[in-house]
Amino acid sequence: MKSFARSGAWIWFVAALIHFGMSNLIMPLTIALVTPASVTPEGSGLAVTLLVRLTKLLHLPLVTLALYPREWFPGSWVYLPMAANSLIWGIGVKWVAGIYRRYR
Repeated sequence: MKSFARSGAWIWFVAALIHFGMSNLIMPLTIALVTPASVTPEGSGLAVTLLVRLTKLLHLPLVTLALYPREWFPGSWVYLPMAANSLIWGIGVKWVAGIYRRYR
């Protein structure tokens, strides 16, 4: 049996960690850009629009992150569905990498 590092199974875990970090970082970054842009007559601008679209992409496939009642995951428990979403992304990255290697 191959070791965990040599088998390539770590790819999904690293992808999940990167996704989780990006999911947690995107909201404060968007708010930091929206706050100064809200007082300008031009509006939010291209950077905020791209960040909002990236946020929607990162929340796929569990789009319900914004739809479930906040009382279900109070306080730090909100990271539970975010971690599940990141694990789904990590498994998807591992799956796509496996398909790429198989047909390469």
